[in-house]
Amino acid sequence: MKVVCEEHVEPKTFLQKYMNEDATIMEYFEYPLNTDGLIERYEDVNKRSYDRSGLIEALKNFNAQFTDDKDTFSQIDRIKMDNSVVVVGGQQAGLLTGPIYTINKIISIIHEASVIERELNVPVVPIFWIAGEDHDIDEVNHTYFHQRSTTRKLVLKERNDLKIPVSNRQIRMEEGKQLINEGLKFLKETPYIKKLYESLMNDLKEDVTYVDWFAKIIHRIFKGTGLVLMDAADINIRKLEKPYFKEMLENNDEIRSSFYEVAKKFKDSGFGEPIEIDKSNAHLFVHDQGQRFLLEKDGAHFREKNSGRKWIISELLEKLEGNPDHFSNNVVTRPVMQDKLLPVISFVAGPGELKYWATLKKVFHSSGITMPLVYPRVQIAFLSRRTEKNLAWMNKSPHDVTMNGVESEKIAWRKENTPIEISDPFDKLKKEMEKSLDNLATELQPLGDLQFIHERQREIIANDLILYEKRINKYVENHQMFALKKFDEVAVEIKPEGNLQERYLNILPFLNQYGPDAILGLLKDLHKEKTLVGKFLYVYL
Repeated sequence: MKVVCEEHVEPKTFLQKYMNEDATIMEYFEYPLNTDGLIERYEDVNKRSYDRSGLIEALKNFNAQFTDDKDTFSQIDRIKMDNSVVVVGGQQAGLLTGPIYTINKIISIIHEASVIERELNVPVVPIFWIAGEDHDIDEVNHTYFHQRSTTRKLVLKERNDLKIPVSNRQIRMEEGKQLINEGLKFLKETPYIKKLYESLMNDLKEDVTYVDWFAKIIHRIFKGTGLVLMDAADINIRKLEKPYFKEMLENNDEIRSSFYEVAKKFKDSGFGEPIEIDKSNAHLFVHDQGQRFLLEKDGAHFREKNSGRKWIISELLEKLEGNPDHFSNNVVTRPVMQDKLLPVISFVAGPGELKYWATLKKVFHSSGITMPLVYPRVQIAFLSRRTEKNLAWMNKSPHDVTMNGVESEKIAWRKENTPIEISDPFDKLKKEMEKSLDNLATELQPLGDLQFIHERQREIIANDLILYEKRINKYVENHQMFALKKFDEVAVEIKPEGNLQERYLNILPFLNQYGPDAILGLLKDLHKEKTLVGKFLYVYL
């Protein structure tokens, strides 16, 4: 395994400005990205109190459903220590772990927890927050496998008109098994495919939720790292969150105005609108009959956005008291809830998350706390040995492909390796044929009105020439296919459908090729790196 590290892939981005601590960006964040900022944040966290006992019980109960890894439970136990803190990041529970960026985020969480622990000499626990409360099923019900020059979309058909949290969305056992068979039949048979197949099938001894299946696979991939998983929709977590939901309901006007003020300034400064700006948005969801509905604030009333149902605050507080699982956070209040619940030293964010966190500083302040350090996660592109050889043949770097793709090089190679432009002689023949057909029509005029016959034969000859040209092109393509496939394979692995690898492909085809411990091997190799914050890695497997 070889790792090539780059500071940034794309210049002049919000991410790069943040990493360079541009003053126009940093005013939206709490702490500088240096040791002083880390120490200041740690001191701020240590001034606060947390329900560590309740948190430990909830985390143990949840993780015990999916793993017996002693390292995970050892990390959970360390939360008892008053000086312990956590590095946290989260994502939706994607099908078969979803896009690779989820794996990359977990790598960042584990690595940064280790780095901060060495730097501060205090216990630092890596926690991955599964967004099980999210209901957008279209974001999690599919994934993409790749094999050489092709990709395969694996999808579970779901009703997207139902706003059911993915923690409660059931995957039927038979449908899950059918998906596994489809996906693994698409992949190349390797020494690891049998074990991969068996482990996935063993996950499905009964119907499972998206969160359950996600948690089982993630715990296998990261076994021995001490990773702790947490489901935002876990009933035991909801019980711990009850007093904070109460605060968010009672303090809703200030939360809304704080977000609106900063988000508008952010937009007016030219940074865009990462979260829709809506003055009436209460930034909380209420759950009813298994579905999730966004609340708005209308004077003294909270209102369900679509149906118009209304509640006064006392009614919602009464509902909260008996059923804390009937409430959940949106993108604005979730970070605050996370910080109220956990002793967060730093949050690991994707590039998109970094921008929306920039609008939340005053929301944290309105809740009586400071915003944690925000560390951009590492971006990783995994490269197979075949792709490494193809890149060398093309004389291209993976960075070039990431930025520009390979289509222009593919066209240039084909042009260079085709002795003549195939269309030229055919275009010449078409012109000569048209002239000859016109002359023939003139010579046959004494025979009578033959226009219909002439036009029909002209059409037949034109179509025959088109077919002739296509056959010549196909002949040339077949002789060039081996070389052209190299371009396609590189594109599929590094820039599939014009996307970054991490935003499109799934990690399991790589684990099928290089073994279930490939990610653990990478983490071991990265241990010597001081930080991965904001970096882009090319990992040659």
